[in-house]
Amino acid sequence: MWLIFLLAVLAGPALIFYLGLAGRNLRNRAQDPVPQCPDWPSVGLIVPCAGTHPQMERALRSLLEQSYPGSLRYCFVTATADEPAAELVDRLAGEYADRVQVDHVVAGKAEGCGQKNHNSLQAVAHLGSSVDVYAFCDSTHLASPDFLTRLVEPVARGRAVFATGYHEVVPRDEELVTLAYAFCVLCMRLMQGLSRFTQPWGGAMAIERHTFEQEDIAGFWSTNVVDDCSLTTYLQKRHVAVSLCPAALLRTRAEHHSSDVWHAWLDRQILFLKFCVPAQWVLLGVLLGYMAVMPALTLAAFLGWVTGFFGLGTLFCVGVYLATTAVALSSLRPLLAHHVPLMRWLQAFWLTSFCAFSIFLKTVTARGILWHGIWYNVGPMGRVVSVERRQN
Repeated sequence: MWLIFLLAVLAGPALIFYLGLAGRNLRNRAQDPVPQCPDWPSVGLIVPCAGTHPQMERALRSLLEQSYPGSLRYCFVTATADEPAAELVDRLAGEYADRVQVDHVVAGKAEGCGQKNHNSLQAVAHLGSSVDVYAFCDSTHLASPDFLTRLVEPVARGRAVFATGYHEVVPRDEELVTLAYAFCVLCMRLMQGLSRFTQPWGGAMAIERHTFEQEDIAGFWSTNVVDDCSLTTYLQKRHVAVSLCPAALLRTRAEHHSSDVWHAWLDRQILFLKFCVPAQWVLLGVLLGYMAVMPALTLAAFLGWVTGFFGLGTLFCVGVYLATTAVALSSLRPLLAHHVPLMRWLQAFWLTSFCAFSIFLKTVTARGILWHGIWYNVGPMGRVVSVERRQN
């Protein structure tokens, strides 16, 4: 029995350490020099904009200042013409008008799909065949000047028809929720580095226009709640491989991150898996359950030893768990943009373990997703059944 418990104790740290190894490989690949290509395709960069995120203006400016060597056309999309994001887009479009081509598309309100999907589809219709590659990017992450070049490079060289990047959280403080958010995104990014789990991320995607049309991605998006997670199974069925670009890495600054915002974000990520990739949702539930149970069992075992109910073997297992977990988590710290004290990193890990599993349990009976004030009733494979607007 003790051997089984010891193996269970070691399984979690071993997985974390393995992700750390994958992360070092991603970091090394991300440091490759900016690629050169004799014939860069024309790109339409589509950026759906919504809300009043404090980093949106900085993020959009970083996208507008890309050093892409080929023809580049920007298409910023908002649902309405009078929302705060639309005012920002119009102001930036005027400011950059003499340097780049910026189109502002007003998409209108979505009815049969997610609002972000609808915005992207209206931008695609606006661009039409004027570009060779459709690139999609979120409006709240900071991009380096060579971001788009690195994202499009696999498509430009003919190595892939679909490329994806990702993002990292740059914690600006050592508050537990901020660090827990950074830990979640880091783990998701490292999972991307495992070929079996590589999937599109809507915040940074580049798709060859011919493939977009041939695979009828527009038709698929027009009935789905989300743009990226839903494509995972869809593209696999059509044998369309997704190429990960480690250097196409956006940066998300996080400071005084609120627990409500983190919980809502985490809830959406888990629900997207539930509706779009059920097998991965089940696997995630098992993993989160393990992450939540092991610290609780370790604490119970320690208390049992203190009260004399368990012997030294129990104390040994407790020590092994704490030591191996600390070592494994320490291997992830160099992958963060800023140094984080080990004890705070451990606390953030345990906070994530309990909160993520409790949120997962709530998703078991969920039938929809709340996103930007819109409630989507969702069916199998992410198909939108109905839409209910809960705020203007």
